[in-house]
Amino acid sequence: MAKKRKASPTPSFKVARPSPASSLLRTTRKITVHTTSNGRLGSRSKSTAKEVDIQPESTNDSSISMSQAQSAAQVNNPEFSQPDVSNAASGLPQSHQASNDEPEKPKRVREDHRAANKRWNGAFFERVEFSNLGLVLQLGHEGGKCPDPSLPYDILVYHVNGYHHVRVTICTCTTAFSEPLPVYQQFLREDWFPATTTRPSTAFTFDVLDLFHNLTHQSKVNAYDFFNTLHRQTSNSGSRQHPSRYKQFAHVARLWRHLQQLKWAGRGHDPGGVEATLPGSLAIVCPACPQPGKNLPNGWELSPPDRMWLYTLYLMMDANFRCRCKDRGLDDVDMAPGWSYYVERKAFERHVASACVREEKNTCSAEHNAIINANLRKEGYVASGVGAVLCARHAFFRPNGVGDLHLGEKFPYMDFLVVSTLLGTLMYMLVLSYDIACQYSKNFDRRLREDFNAEMYLDLDDYSLNLLPHVGRTYGEGVESSWSHLNPVAMSTREMALATRHEVLNDHMNAWNWHKTIELGPALLKWLRTASRMAIKQRQIFDKFSATFPPDVIKEWDRMVKVWNIDPHGAPDPYEEPETTTKLSTLRLEFAKEDAAETVNSLKLSDMPPSIFVQVGLELEEQQRALRLLKAGKSDGDMADVLERRNALQRRIRSWADTQAIYMPSVTQLRVQTNTFIIPPPNRADSGDDADDLPPAPDVDEAQVSNPEDIALWLPSGLPPSLRIGELTSRLMEIERRFRLAQLDDSLADIRRFRRILKGISEFKRLNVSGTGNKPNTRIRALYTKFQRKQHRLAERYRAAFRALLTLDPTGNWQVTFRELLDCHLTGPGRDDDGVGEGHHEILWIWLAARILSADDDEESREYDDTMRAEWARSKARADRWEEEVELLVEEMHRVVMFLEAESTGWQARADARVRGLSHPRISFDIEDGVRAFAMRHAAVYQALAFRFASTWAPLLNALGRPPQVERGIYGACWC
Repeated sequence: MAKKRKASPTPSFKVARPSPASSLLRTTRKITVHTTSNGRLGSRSKSTAKEVDIQPESTNDSSISMSQAQSAAQVNNPEFSQPDVSNAASGLPQSHQASNDEPEKPKRVREDHRAANKRWNGAFFERVEFSNLGLVLQLGHEGGKCPDPSLPYDILVYHVNGYHHVRVTICTCTTAFSEPLPVYQQFLREDWFPATTTRPSTAFTFDVLDLFHNLTHQSKVNAYDFFNTLHRQTSNSGSRQHPSRYKQFAHVARLWRHLQQLKWAGRGHDPGGVEATLPGSLAIVCPACPQPGKNLPNGWELSPPDRMWLYTLYLMMDANFRCRCKDRGLDDVDMAPGWSYYVERKAFERHVASACVREEKNTCSAEHNAIINANLRKEGYVASGVGAVLCARHAFFRPNGVGDLHLGEKFPYMDFLVVSTLLGTLMYMLVLSYDIACQYSKNFDRRLREDFNAEMYLDLDDYSLNLLPHVGRTYGEGVESSWSHLNPVAMSTREMALATRHEVLNDHMNAWNWHKTIELGPALLKWLRTASRMAIKQRQIFDKFSATFPPDVIKEWDRMVKVWNIDPHGAPDPYEEPETTTKLSTLRLEFAKEDAAETVNSLKLSDMPPSIFVQVGLELEEQQRALRLLKAGKSDGDMADVLERRNALQRRIRSWADTQAIYMPSVTQLRVQTNTFIIPPPNRADSGDDADDLPPAPDVDEAQVSNPEDIALWLPSGLPPSLRIGELTSRLMEIERRFRLAQLDDSLADIRRFRRILKGISEFKRLNVSGTGNKPNTRIRALYTKFQRKQHRLAERYRAAFRALLTLDPTGNWQVTFRELLDCHLTGPGRDDDGVGEGHHEILWIWLAARILSADDDEESREYDDTMRAEWARSKARADRWEEEVELLVEEMHRVVMFLEAESTGWQARADARVRGLSHPRISFDIEDGVRAFAMRHAAVYQALAFRFASTWAPLLNALGRPPQVERGIYGACWC
């Protein structure tokens, strides 16, 4: 026995797997080294086997270091002892030079270099292959000695740090009861995957295959780039010729991918073996979707009608035209035909060949690419895209729900995918979302009868999921995010054969579904928190909005919604906006009348009582706002018009100020103190008959005078606090408070009216003014701008009244109804196309404020009610959908935990399903142990997921008063 050597403290090559020789050197207590008498590797007849004890670095580390391997090779191989550097000592650092006093312990190499597969060549350290170290790895005995080994031969092993040349010997031991273990099995037991099954010369470690598999899922790296990265890991200098093993790596990676799917699906635990694999059984299914027998309670079929909708299956479908496949004349064999997500190719092609003879006519007005290009074929491609069916709520790819498209997004392709994924599915109701459902739904029942001899009760709706009952907040467009997961691999899969391409896409869909599975815990928790909050919020908004309408109106609208939910095709649609009946000529006439009223709006300002005095002051304030918003043109006529308006307003303010001096004498001195003067008439003779009654005007510098629209009127609300005393002033303040409150209500009502008018103009333009013609677009735009200015003026009037009331009545309950008006509040009715989605839309407070209507407002009220019916119905739908979403999410949480517990129980049952006996007489005991251990590990994984999800959800369910509907198992334990 050779003398034990101390292991190097710095290993350069370690493998974490517990098998004996992963990727060259695994920690074994003994390795066998074959050397000839002269120290060189030779034939077995002239070689002697030396056993070398290797001491591991620690009791917890089961890997062998490179220094240990070098020491083992140096025991009986003088050629591989440290080279003599006497002629090149000057080129070494001082710490590396040999000592003449101690020839037995040369110190020509530092410890960190001894731990690497490098050798000093006289000038620098160069890489040395493991096969040149004299190391021979014995396979088949877990690193132990083989009584009948084969001749050693070189193999090329790829690991995560590059490739390595290694010499191995094969076990050829035979007994009276067993044949030698096949070579490929000896490689596999060392965690090496051979490129061939007989005398392989290339192998890939499980670690490197695992790394590539995980990287291609996460970063979408292709085999070519990954393989060349391994070459660069080995040597990036370009000074050595890399071996060509790319094809072998691609083949092994394909087999590895296939075997992993079989293993994860438990096919190795089925006594029927791989041959008994059923269609779609390799796919990972959605734990939250209803699956009778797995995650639904016993007797769910007998649930009351108001609960049966919770067991609806929600699906969505779409096509992706980036995942194409070139027609390169390649033919290959499907290793898993129809076993996963892709349908069985031959059956699919037979169906489309017979069903695609008829061409569906496009009757849809929307120019959707799926409809326009449905009958177009991409030249040079054997597959122009991919069609898929997914669950609409969680975006899981459905088993047997994916297929290649040849002639665009034709309906027979999508029909086959829908029917194939529903085969054997027991469900109460199906909701199918499709972006071209309006066209696809036509003749769908006829196609089912003719192509599949199937009958299905159809209730086809092409309406938004936001409005349909019993769908919650189902998104229905999550398929787009799944395409973003597959699109990065489209460039590599388009060059593959169809069979290989199917396997790669199946693998990526499997990774997508598994990632979705392990993220269901935080995802459902987040969604339930949002849904519970939004359900309360939207219900409060709806109740407040309903309170602004008469009860008989609400009752009629509610009846319309219920009738439409039962018969959406025959009943009037409550969600449809009523067509505007206002003509452009009517709008222009109304606008002209209002302008004329403003021009002649004046009042005889003599002997005014206090209420009239305050009313006139508010009218003057309104005229000032109108004049400030008036933009003077460049022509003489436009400027003259503005000047005339200013002169008229100036005379009215002057007359009103004379009365103000009687009711509010302190204002005269206030004007002097604040330089807010009113320009006296330039000529008393031009002031009319009442000129003699006016008090003399003060001496005012022309520079101190403002335009009449900028003069402060000093209404009671604008006085300083020190001047708001006295009985008369208090009376005036009360009068103004009441006027201001009415002004708030009128302004808000007018704002809502103008918002409806503006929306009607926009709708009129959309329906009647098309193209880019200058004349119609300019006319409609000018009208829209005029009403926008009116709206802005109303907003300014509301804000002035709001500020005045904050002074006159700062603690009044008027603030419950009226709020500060911001520019962002000037929107609606309905939601903007660029705003938030329908489900998160909130009705602004301007539409929720209660109205104060008089008898003269009945006609306007009826018009307002008709206009707001659609908004009321949508608000009700939002509240209903969020409440349904809460119910669905709670039910899905229960389903997920029940599904995971069922999977855990299933894997526990698989642990002993494959035993030694008549069905598998050649299975050894160690294989049985491995099969059992793998099953128990998977059972523990699902059990851990169930516990983590249940413990995460239980506090929120408790807070919502939604306890789990189970009294035992993981969920019940977490709840208790």
